[in-house]
Amino acid sequence: MQICHFHADEGIRGVPLSNDGTLTYTCTRSQGHPQPGPYTWLQAPPPPDGRALGQLATDLGLAVELPAALASFPGRWVEYGVVEHAYATANPSDFALLVDRYGHTAIKASKYTASAFLARTLGDLSRSGDVLFHEGPATGRWKYNGVISWWSLPPEPDWSPDVSWAQTGLTMDYVPGSHE
Repeated sequence: MQICHFHADEGIRGVPLSNDGTLTYTCTRSQGHPQPGPYTWLQAPPPPDGRALGQLATDLGLAVELPAALASFPGRWVEYGVVEHAYATANPSDFALLVDRYGHTAIKASKYTASAFLARTLGDLSRSGDVLFHEGPATGRWKYNGVISWWSLPPEPDWSPDVSWAQTGLTMDYVPGSHE
């Protein structure tokens, strides 16, 4: 499972391209990609040393910090925005660095954002089994997406969209420079 590079909430299942572990992914949304229409990318198998995360994610300790953000919701499925809020609240300077580098839609529209980076990293962590992914309904600020990523820690709880953005009443004030 991976997250579309241009839709932080778009969980895509890979299709084997060859027997060496290479997968192809296609986001079927027609808008939001560099070219109109679906967006397809390949994922090569991980290198032999097993390194799953990119350098920035490793430097920020996201293999620890993102599961820690989920740990405050044990045994529950949590909508992506709530996970982002929990991470940003616990790590404000690191989150500010990501917003400065990638932007955030709470500031202005962008094709790749801090949200996309974090969702992509959660996707990487889900492939290693450190966190769990489920597609589910988008609520509140992200309702326009229809569906969005939901996350949990192992062991896998029964699927129920437990902690939604709409339920929590959270605001975007955790995003430095937010206009919302």
